[in-house]
Amino acid sequence: MSEQQTPVVPKSLGFLFADWIAAHCVVPNGYDLGKPFELVGWQLENAIDFYRVKPDAVYDPARPRQAAAFKWRRGQIVGGQKLGKSPFGAAVAAFEGVGPCVFCGWAKGGETFRCSDWGCSCGFEYEYSAGEPMGMPRRTALIQLLATSEEQTANVYRPLQSMVRNGHLSDLMKVREGFIRLPNGGRIDPVTASAHSKLGNPVNFVLGDESGIWTRRSGMFEVGDTVMRGAMAMDGRMLELTNPWDPMDASFGQMTYESTASDIMKFFPKHDPSLDFADPKDRRKILEFVYSGSPWVPLDQVEATASELMARDPAQARRFYGCEIVQGLGSYMPEPLYDGTMVDRQPPEPGAEICLGFDGSQSGDWTALRAETVDGWRWTPTYGPSKRPAYWNPVEWEGRIPRSEVDACVSEMFDCYEVKRFYCDPHPWESQVEAWGYQYGEDIVVPWPTNRIGRMFDALTRFTEDTADHSTTHSNDRMARLHMMAARKVAKPGDKYVLGKPSENQKIDITMADILAHEAASDMRALGWGSDDNKVFVFR
Repeated sequence: MSEQQTPVVPKSLGFLFADWIAAHCVVPNGYDLGKPFELVGWQLENAIDFYRVKPDAVYDPARPRQAAAFKWRRGQIVGGQKLGKSPFGAAVAAFEGVGPCVFCGWAKGGETFRCSDWGCSCGFEYEYSAGEPMGMPRRTALIQLLATSEEQTANVYRPLQSMVRNGHLSDLMKVREGFIRLPNGGRIDPVTASAHSKLGNPVNFVLGDESGIWTRRSGMFEVGDTVMRGAMAMDGRMLELTNPWDPMDASFGQMTYESTASDIMKFFPKHDPSLDFADPKDRRKILEFVYSGSPWVPLDQVEATASELMARDPAQARRFYGCEIVQGLGSYMPEPLYDGTMVDRQPPEPGAEICLGFDGSQSGDWTALRAETVDGWRWTPTYGPSKRPAYWNPVEWEGRIPRSEVDACVSEMFDCYEVKRFYCDPHPWESQVEAWGYQYGEDIVVPWPTNRIGRMFDALTRFTEDTADHSTTHSNDRMARLHMMAARKVAKPGDKYVLGKPSENQKIDITMADILAHEAASDMRALGWGSDDNKVFVFR
């Protein structure tokens, strides 16, 4: 029998946070009103994670590091409705306002945090363990509770007011008309898109409520960017709390979740994709999973409401109670099918035979290159000294696709691998595709217009059928998955369809390149690729 390993305790202020909250904050409503607010389940898990300190953090008494001391620059918690996100957000706001949220060194063992040292008469003390990060309150805390409207800010602001009035925070926090006063000129302000005068104010912590509905149409997307920039400039942090979003909205919350930044904490637990929210038995299992860390939620009532909504608005039921990103009607690729064909493996070695697919644009859409091996595994190649992925978002390149970068990527693919077939959607890259044909061979580089309905429909059908029987698989690529999930069927005459995007903000270009790579590989396999017969024909 092997010895059990002792679990590694995270280096986090989250343990201090949990005890401090239980001593100072109370349950803001319900039958447990007035009882100590004790973190459980997902709340405790996220508290520990969000306040995780960098192992190499150094305390400078003259200028203490604030956000820079933590692993996560900002965070996002996505969960079902009534999960308990708002009271948790209120507790975080209280801790950031007057609690020991600033890293102040590493404990040697036996050190104690005492509230009495900081003007609070509650009597709370916390003894640190050796090697544990220590915390102290901010000198001046400037906090904003950000939401789309005053009613929305009340989701967090109202329970925070209750915690101040009924808990042990009144020595340091004073509820005033429209804000909460903190020591040394600090304050907590509810902020909306209409409060233009507050948007440029100094801020060192932002709590964003329902960022999944912060859209460009409402003006909240820009507000979110503005407040985030302000917080980061003051070595501050930001935490978003939201329900799952509608992908059609291209919200701030969605952009946070899709960001490739490595210093954003993301908590979005997904249920077993084989479970169907439309099936009553599966629905109960999904609800038990979604609300597993929230024992105060009456599951029977939630299930009854979800069942009622399924009859008239299934997307709403799935999003708010099933905690699902609902694709909507007309989706091309079923999510469980796509996820079920993910094979996480390394790209082939240099010199391997591959096929490529290319979908290009000029300024509005993305440009992408995908590859497929002889055994049907698809992935996004990387190129250049920084090993950039082979897709190009014009927003990242001053509004236009960098054609020299694309050409360098294609050149590297031909240098590194033996490319058997390269299908390219020529528009608007006709000249470049023609040049690639001259350079690498017209029997290898083949224009493949995706606007030919019959041909495209056949390719789409083959792609889904081959995915269903697992004759083609794909890498674990988050961006490729986002494009695949965004693709919609657009009806055409003759009971056919092509692919379209549901909104201008959602892109499907990696999917188009993926389908072309698979089409090229399928045509090559039909001609004997992978067998001893190397005779090749080109069909145009």
